[in-house]
Amino acid sequence: MKKILTASLILASLGLLVSCGPGKARSEMGVEKVDLKFAQEWTNDQPVKDGEVYKVGMVVTSPFKGILSPIHSDTADDGIILGMISEEIFWQNDNFQRADVEGGMASYHIDVDNKQVIIKFKEGLKWSDGEPLGVDDLIYTYEAVANKDYTGSRFDPIELGKIVGLTDYHEGKANSISGLEKVSDTELRMHLTEVSSNLTVSGGALSISGMLLPKHYLKDVAMKDLETTDKLRTKTISNGKFVISKIVPGESVEFVPNEYYYQGKQPVSKVVLKTLTPQLAVEALKQGEYHEIIGLPQDSYEKYKDLSNLAILGRPALNYSYLGFNLGHRDNEKGINIQDRDTPLQDVRVRQAVGYALNLQEIADAYYHGLRVRANGVIPPIFASFYDSTLEGYDYNPEKAKELLKEAGYTDTNGDGIVDKDGKNLTLRLGMAGGSDVAEPITKALQQYWAAVGIDVQLTNGRLLDNNVLFEKMAANPDDMDIFAAGWSVGTSLDFGGTYSETGSFNFMRFVDKKNDELLKAINDPKGLTDPEYKANAYKEWQKYMISQAPIIPFMFKYDVSPVNKSVKRSTVYIATEKSNSQVAVVAQPEIAK
Repeated sequence: MKKILTASLILASLGLLVSCGPGKARSEMGVEKVDLKFAQEWTNDQPVKDGEVYKVGMVVTSPFKGILSPIHSDTADDGIILGMISEEIFWQNDNFQRADVEGGMASYHIDVDNKQVIIKFKEGLKWSDGEPLGVDDLIYTYEAVANKDYTGSRFDPIELGKIVGLTDYHEGKANSISGLEKVSDTELRMHLTEVSSNLTVSGGALSISGMLLPKHYLKDVAMKDLETTDKLRTKTISNGKFVISKIVPGESVEFVPNEYYYQGKQPVSKVVLKTLTPQLAVEALKQGEYHEIIGLPQDSYEKYKDLSNLAILGRPALNYSYLGFNLGHRDNEKGINIQDRDTPLQDVRVRQAVGYALNLQEIADAYYHGLRVRANGVIPPIFASFYDSTLEGYDYNPEKAKELLKEAGYTDTNGDGIVDKDGKNLTLRLGMAGGSDVAEPITKALQQYWAAVGIDVQLTNGRLLDNNVLFEKMAANPDDMDIFAAGWSVGTSLDFGGTYSETGSFNFMRFVDKKNDELLKAINDPKGLTDPEYKANAYKEWQKYMISQAPIIPFMFKYDVSPVNKSVKRSTVYIATEKSNSQVAVVAQPEIAK
């Protein structure tokens, strides 16, 4: 089965690190790095067995929310379910480029001179209820996101505002978006005030174009109610391979093949997706309970890598984990972030000290078997054209951390081991997700690293948090959380405006900096459409500055490893859609390990 990759930014927990005591050398752990030359494809030569049940396990630490709308969903678990029923309309190539790539439900071309994007759908496309699929649905999706009553996080007033007339529509000055010109049921011309280089990868004004809502099915639902309607929870229709036939909220989902899927009906009778805990996942693999398990903790790799019934696929991930600092709040009415929280972390030197105190490479080397490395920034190495190997990030340097704290006025005046200023100890509260056996010990290890330089870090609420609770706190910026541990799937558009700009709704740090915004804007300058060196240099300049300001501390990059039962006909982790595109099919029910 093709592994699911979401293009939207999805929150991921950092709670699956395996802990060790600070200061231990890798040689003491007896752990060696593994060879990372994994295959990217598994194919079974046996014939497909029609009518079988495809069994999927989804590892969770809390029940999935079940928000099955591509413009409202914001969790990885919901994203996995969505990937079965809501397929992106554009294909991509090996470099994540989507402009002028054929094969998907639609393709698009950028007309630079006329500041237009021309989108063309295939003829005869249908939703799973047999109704036509095309331009009207795409226009409706844009209207939903740009509507003043939209309740999700995909609205970007800067990038989407480049579509002619969209701002007037958002402000209620127009009943439609004038820049979305319907030429026919299958052709849309998007008129822009300016073109930017991120359009080539469906970024910027195209950032929601790959998503699609069915207008005919949802047109009678008030925009403010879209997120909660049963039509996007339990009674969904689909443009993907499958349709939901049964759902047990937070626990399991059953799917049946979409009769109208544009590439043909899938040869399985149904897909059964069940949630399971990290603790049960490896035994389930061994016993052949699933054809594939999604979301396996990396620390379980050593336990399943040699099982005889599995094929192991892998590639560098589109993810980075990070520690974020709670610096302000969001003004939802104005759509901006405000950096105004009264915290020692407003001093950049304190934030930098938090980063230099941590030996992240030691943790990565000792406990991830070579599957993770310390992150030096926020652009993962899989983006070969833009990854900056010269960027240092925050390497382990406790002496520098102490110097920075001293420069900021923090010294230990009473000998209790904690630095203080104006009679107050430097005590910070950390929000971190639990749910795995190793979340607690790794948290204690981080606390020890910080304690070694005089920073007292306590857990928010005195305990590890549920994933959903952590996400809610990150969005709300409460006073009982100063630092939070999280991660992002960066998406193939590699657009950081939503996570680090003044207007970005996913900028949970509420970091606001004029130069930072200017450098972010420069990344998407139209020069990047014709000069490949320009965009690479722009990424480099922005990332260097952003890391120096430390609204976050980059934590780790990882290698995605996917075990698949050998009874699956074909499974891949290719970047290019043409290579990864295949049926969901099996040659038998899952094998049991010998």
